[in-house]
Amino acid sequence: MENGQKTIADLFDGDKHFIVPNYQRAYAWGENELNDFLEDIQNQRRDKAYFFGTILFQDIGRKEDGFEHIEIVDGQQRITTLIIFMKVLLNILSDIDIGTDYSREKRRYLKDENFFKLELIPSDNDFFKTYIVNGHDFDEKFFNTPSQKKLHTAKEFFKDKLKNTELKTLKDYKYKVENTKLLTYSVSDTAEATLIFETTNDRGKTLTNLEKTKSFLMHKIYLSQKKPFELLESIHARFSEIYRILEEIAYKIGEDSVLQYHFIAHLDWSYSRASKDYQKYVPKLKEKINNLVKSDNPEVTSNFIDEYSRELEESFNVVKEILKDKNQKVRNLFILERLAFFYPLMIKCYKYDKSSDKSEYYKIIRLLEIFSFRVYSIGRKPSNTGETKLYSIARDFSGDFSELRQTLKDTIIEYVGDKDFEKGLSDSNFYNSFSKLAIRYLFWNYENHLRRNEQPIAAEMSEQEFSSQDPKTKLTIEHIASQNPKVSTPELKMPELDEDFTDNFLHCIGNLTFDPNSANASKGNKDVEIKNPKYFVKAPFKIQNELDGFIENGKWNRGSIKKRAEKIIGFAMTHWNPLDID
Repeated sequence: MENGQKTIADLFDGDKHFIVPNYQRAYAWGENELNDFLEDIQNQRRDKAYFFGTILFQDIGRKEDGFEHIEIVDGQQRITTLIIFMKVLLNILSDIDIGTDYSREKRRYLKDENFFKLELIPSDNDFFKTYIVNGHDFDEKFFNTPSQKKLHTAKEFFKDKLKNTELKTLKDYKYKVENTKLLTYSVSDTAEATLIFETTNDRGKTLTNLEKTKSFLMHKIYLSQKKPFELLESIHARFSEIYRILEEIAYKIGEDSVLQYHFIAHLDWSYSRASKDYQKYVPKLKEKINNLVKSDNPEVTSNFIDEYSRELEESFNVVKEILKDKNQKVRNLFILERLAFFYPLMIKCYKYDKSSDKSEYYKIIRLLEIFSFRVYSIGRKPSNTGETKLYSIARDFSGDFSELRQTLKDTIIEYVGDKDFEKGLSDSNFYNSFSKLAIRYLFWNYENHLRRNEQPIAAEMSEQEFSSQDPKTKLTIEHIASQNPKVSTPELKMPELDEDFTDNFLHCIGNLTFDPNSANASKGNKDVEIKNPKYFVKAPFKIQNELDGFIENGKWNRGSIKKRAEKIIGFAMTHWNPLDID
């Protein structure tokens, strides 16, 4: 392909077959990018030139069935979107512009006979051809990859935006697109493509930090090595795998987060009150590599980049395994919803634990869950507590799990010692002082403790039961002695709701339980005589069954609440005691 300026119509004219190489990331544009794309067309004036940008190709020297095969090194998101837009636009024009034949344009932009003008990565290519270009109906329940959903969404987006547009305006869009200018640059090998990509894309064009990192690594290999081809191909392959993994995990965690966690866990960094290297992880990586290049030791530079890219791929794989791990210790961390500071250590421990059952890794996970519950949930420490400390622990960890466990134990006790932990649990305003998630989580663990240890032994309450959002089964926190009693009987009386009771007992841990939302709503704020042993003995939860044992002389009173609080607090002090982890 000739280099230089051309129109989009010129680019697609002739027998060209564009290919998105396997090492490229899948289609990733969302509504913001699609809006920008469409608004650019809408706002473009017919009498003014519009610039589509630079598209970088690699001529792979292959021809088949009369078509020239060209790989897209940079610009695949734009070209894919352009083809989807033209598919929708030409379909609508064909339907409403009676008497005009658009078959030539369809051959130019979509497919010529049975030869498609664009080939995506293998996981999406058949979907793209069948459901986007050929337009077959598709059941949205059967997307195989996130990128397939994005491709489908892009098509539906343009259909929705163009469906009520006047014919004159649609024809105007077609004219403006076909006459839009772009620059094409075609290279003959990966090394030259690397040079061009870095110098054209890291100078202001929006890229993700992951894409910037990839292009920077390849550029430095190209500049520092006499024979860079083998390592460049390795980096291509590693990032191809990273992009594949991102297709699986992107809806759960951002790529930039994983990139930062990897930096924290594997690179040497420093911090001060004024500056934290891990907040500038991309510039700091570049600074490290640039210093290696300046040292004029190509082997050291290439070894560092080789190791970094290899370990980065491993980190993405580890994060994928963490996210799909069903082990309850890991799941508990996710339930508590505070993982950002833990991820670097989790990644590193997973890599260093070579045992088949990951027993050392799971001990660390258990300590991190204790950290999360004691420090953030009950200790109510600020959300950034432990950030640099935990990141430093991850950075410095080199495989000694015994030492690591002791460090974490010391850190937990330093932030929230036993006295502070017990003080939080004993708060007379426990119901209002802590998040409902923290309270439900505590009672869930207490419920399962009762099911494991008190007769009759029962199967534990699952995470699915605990986390249910079904209006009927969703767990809510309920007061045993209610704030607004409605019923009173001689057989089982409520405590008098005087100032002392309201201040010191009503909202404390001993007077709380959880209940399905539907049951709680049906009981309302009725007095405890309605929630008496006759009800709770038959209730589905042991946390309710045991209430009968705390009633004194037919009454639920201050003594009942104190005794129950002591039992629950005693459980919590033992269950979340970091010193008990061997």
